Amino acid sequence: MNTVTWLEAHEGLSGWAQFAGAMLALVVTYLTAFIPIWNRKRQLRKAAARLLSHSYEVLESYQRTTPKFLPESLSLRGGVMVITGVIDEISRFPVYELDDQGSRSLARHLVAVNVSLLHIRLVFESMAVNIEGRIATFEERDILLEALNQQLELVRKMIAGEELERPVWPGAET
Repeated sequence: MNTVTWLEAHEGLSGWAQFAGAMLALVVTYLTAFIPIWNRKRQLRKAAARLLSHSYEVLESYQRTTPKFLPESLSLRGGVMVITGVIDEISRFPVYELDDQGSRSLARHLVAVNVSLLHIRLVFESMAVNIEGRIATFEERDILLEALNQQLELVRKMIAGEELERPVWPGAET
C-alpha cells in the first residue's frame, strides 16, 4: 500500500491538508513581514546601549585623567570637541524609534546622558575661557573634577538601572 493510495482512501484528509498549508503560508508571511522590523528594533537597542557606554567612557576618561594634571585652555577645548562628537551622535540617533519610552527606558537615558554631556561641555567651555593663556589652579581643577564626578555617577546609575533621585535645591525643603 503506497502513500497516494492511502491518501485517496481517506477523503477528509484533503481538507486538513489545505488547512495546514494555509496556516503554514500565513506563518511564513507573518515572519517574512516582521523579522526585518524585529531586527531593526534589536539593532536600535544595541546601538543605544553602545552610545550610553561610549558616553560613560568619555566622561570616565576625563574624570580619570583630570586629577593627574592641571588643565589648560587647549586641553579643555580638546575635551569640548570630543564631548561634542558624542553629543552629535546622540542627537542624530532616532531615540523615539526605540520601543520603550518609559521613565527607565534607553530613550530617556540617552536624552538624560545627552543633557549631562551638554552640562560638562558648558563647564569645560567656561573654564577654558576663564583660564585663557594660563594653566588652571588646583582649585579650578578640583571644581572641574567635582562636576565630572557628579555627571559620571549619574550616567553610571542610569546604565546600571539604579533608582535616580531628584536633586534637592538649597532652601527648597519640603
